[in-house]
Amino acid sequence: MPALCHHSPQRSPSDTGCHLATHAHDQCLGSPRSRDPDRSNLRDLGQHGAPLRQGGSQGRPPALDDLRTLLVDEKAVRRGHNYVTIVLNGDTGELLYMAEGKKREVLDRFFEQLSPEQKSSIEAVGIDRSGAYQSSIQANLPGAAIVYDRFHLMMNLNQAVDQVRRQQWREASEQDRNVIKGSRFLLLAHAENLSETGEQKLQDLLRANEGLSMAYQLKEQFKGIFQYQKQGWALRALDQWCAMAQASDLSPFQRLAKGLMKQRERVCGFVKHRLTSGKIEGFNNLLSRIIHRACGIKDLDYLELKLRNGSVMRS
Repeated sequence: MPALCHHSPQRSPSDTGCHLATHAHDQCLGSPRSRDPDRSNLRDLGQHGAPLRQGGSQGRPPALDDLRTLLVDEKAVRRGHNYVTIVLNGDTGELLYMAEGKKREVLDRFFEQLSPEQKSSIEAVGIDRSGAYQSSIQANLPGAAIVYDRFHLMMNLNQAVDQVRRQQWREASEQDRNVIKGSRFLLLAHAENLSETGEQKLQDLLRANEGLSMAYQLKEQFKGIFQYQKQGWALRALDQWCAMAQASDLSPFQRLAKGLMKQRERVCGFVKHRLTSGKIEGFNNLLSRIIHRACGIKDLDYLELKLRNGSVMRS
């Protein structure tokens, strides 16, 4: 924490810099002195969860008409994993809504602000497979498709591969454990990111361990589902992949395949709607930078204004 500055009536340049640093610190801690008249009318985001009303260079409200796609995610903004729910325009990346919490009712409050006409224009909503948002979307947007994010799906695949690696380690002899040791990065990394030495080590590992070889092949083959141009073709490819996973005798992949088959349309939704998490990832980077520069956030109103302004400028 920066040292406190004592200001004389006539400030030197260094005094002025110190005053600005103290003011910035007050802003991020949400002290009374940071609540200037321009911000005094802002609502407590955590209590009301209303859509953003200010922000951007012109202070215009979010554009809620003619929305085609939405991206919904949760993000920890404080120590202790205090979360906010965020809703972005999936095409432009504009921040439409932010409220504290990650339960269904938090997202419900966003949809309550939309008119029937505004809801009817939304074709697809991108989310990850976990969380309580799916039930809210189904209830409020029955005509919209739910699209599982490709990035989170690949995280599920990587988790299955790593679970197989752990199983193989536990069951291996001392000599075979030496082969498996240190292989996590090799198995989870993109092939193009491996050095020649890394590629050779990976091939040696896959030749030496049948279970890891099968797990790696399943992970790589799953990526091909998103290369199809028509959803029907992607659905057939997913069915074939799930059949291979079920026949593999690898329990992590069998469990994953069972879950994916229950929501196969959502798994392959990207092929039809081309909705990705790129805008969410960019927004999360913006959020992390703001929190880092502010030394943490206690005033959610201030955080909201900064995020709203940043998202409008990027859209």
